[in-house]
Amino acid sequence: MTALTNGAGATAFLRPIRRADIRACVEVFDRAVADLHARQNREPPPYDPGSLERLVEHLLRHDPDLAWLAEPPSSTADPAPPPVLGFAAALQRDAAWHLSLLYVRPDSQGEGLGRRLMLACLPRGPVPVDPPDGARPRERGTLSVFVDAAQPVSTGLYAGYGLVPRVPVFTVLGHPDRASLGPLPEGIAAVPFEAVPSGLDLDGAVDAVDRATLGHTRAVDHAMWLAEGQRGVLFVRDGSGEPLGYGYTSPAGRLGPVAILDPVLTPGVLGVLLDRERPAGPWIALVPGPHDRALVALLRAGLRFEGTPGVFAATRPTVALDRYLPFSFALP
Repeated sequence: MTALTNGAGATAFLRPIRRADIRACVEVFDRAVADLHARQNREPPPYDPGSLERLVEHLLRHDPDLAWLAEPPSSTADPAPPPVLGFAAALQRDAAWHLSLLYVRPDSQGEGLGRRLMLACLPRGPVPVDPPDGARPRERGTLSVFVDAAQPVSTGLYAGYGLVPRVPVFTVLGHPDRASLGPLPEGIAAVPFEAVPSGLDLDGAVDAVDRATLGHTRAVDHAMWLAEGQRGVLFVRDGSGEPLGYGYTSPAGRLGPVAILDPVLTPGVLGVLLDRERPAGPWIALVPGPHDRALVALLRAGLRFEGTPGVFAATRPTVALDRYLPFSFALP
């Protein structure tokens, strides 16, 4: 492998990520996360490298222009491929752009490489902040990212481009007492995705809920969650079939995403979802601070805070975080 030298991050060559690069990007993730937690004297969180590889592949499939890596200039006499110094990948759904992943190897940090990778991933469509070249911004959209509260340098980098820290997002986990959440109110039905009647447009209902809570649709992400084994439930008004929300669970105990039009429904919705699975280990969920009904309900049901919170940063507060639980920081 090509030897790294001081300043490699500053002179790195940026290029689009290819599928053949995915494994090397995951290795950068491993190094960066392990180094961060070692410096903070924290245990690194468990993760599934296979799911991370599939996530990067998903981003490459649907947003190939928003996925970049950095490598040092290689000598033509060196037959070995140059190492990946860092990578970043974003997604864009309608006019909403989200920075999903940005990681730099520990020995290449502090040289401006993270900034260069972020700028390379900026959207090709609507731009809600002044572009780096000073060109006039086009139609206004939204940039967003989730950042670990323990990383003030990254938080400052994003804020300098208008992605202002908005709200904390807490990780909660545990074995909930489902009975404490209570039932759904009368007149509200929970319909598993696989049992939606032919007269009800599932895709249209989910799109309507996404527009109301997120401001955009994302059919490709729903397709990925279902392909990954997530199970969905649509919440509708009895009789009319009016969509009121949806939620996903997994057999492994992950809750989310969950989107609800009326936050009053939250405890009953959570009760239905948590009753769908019997995971071997604890349930885990990401809960934004403004979603007080979900936070209180889950804590009273026996879940507890875990680790440091994340921070949702965005150029505009467009997501209804008082009615929404994200799936993950990388793919909300």
